[in-house]
Formats: sequence, structure tokens, C-alpha cells
Amino acid sequence: LKDWAVENGLELSQTIAMGDGANDLPMIKTAGIGIAFCAKPIVREQAPYQITEPDLYKVIEILDEVKK
Repeated sequence: LKDWAVENGLELSQTIAMGDGANDLPMIKTAGIGIAFCAKPIVREQAPYQITEPDLYKVIEILDEVKK
């Protein structure tokens, strides 16, 4: 994520990362918006945002919430 952000001229605060397993936690915690997506309990507990149903449109709701 860090390399991708640099390559694209972005601050980490401008990134979004989603994952479902413990191996995704470093990325989720590093991203500007970190989302647990239909994730295991340990990920849901530590991710700033959660999506608990398989619906990627829920990301838009999170973006709207962050924008406020």
C-alpha cells in the first residue's frame, strides 16, 4: 500500500484498504480508510470500519460518513 501510494503521488490518508483476514490488518491499519470486509472477528475488532454483508456499495456509505 505504501509503495502504491508513493507511485501514484498519494498520501496514505488518501488510500482505502479492505480485507478479511489477520494478514490484512497491517494494510487496513495503514490506509486512510481501513475496512474489514465480511471479516474474521479479530479483523472486525481492529479495523476502523466494517462491512458485514457482501455488498461493496457499503463502501460508498463509509465514504459519505467520512466526508461529514
